Amino acid sequence: MEIDESTADEGGLNTIIRAVALVLAAVLVGLGIWALGGAIYSGWGLFRDPDGIGYFARYFLETTKLAELVPKGAAVGLAHYVSWVAVILLLLVLGKLGAWAIEAGARLLVVRQRRTHG
Repeated sequence: MEIDESTADEGGLNTIIRAVALVLAAVLVGLGIWALGGAIYSGWGLFRDPDGIGYFARYFLETTKLAELVPKGAAVGLAHYVSWVAVILLLLVLGKLGAWAIEAGARLLVVRQRRTHG
C-alpha cells in the first residue's frame, strides 16, 4: 500500500511547525526593520546635532580612565574623536544585525512558500 505524500505532509504537527516558522519569520523581519530604523534614526540625530556625541564621550572618558593616560586637556578631545569612531562602528553593527534579521526572516518565508507551492 502506497502512502500519498501530499496527505502525509498535512499532519497536525507540520501545521504547527509551519505556523511557528511563519511567526518567527514575522518577528525576525519586524526586529530587523526596527533595528535598521533605530540605526537610521540615531545616525540622523547625530547629523542634526553633532554635539549629542558629548554624552557618549563623557561616558567613554569615565569608564575607560582615558584621562589618566593622556596629558591634561587632551583627554576630552581624544575621547570626543574616539567616541565618534565607536558610535559609527556601533551603528554599522546595528544596521548589519538588522539586515541579517530581515534576511533570515525572508528566507524562512521563502522556504515556507516553496514547500507549500512546490
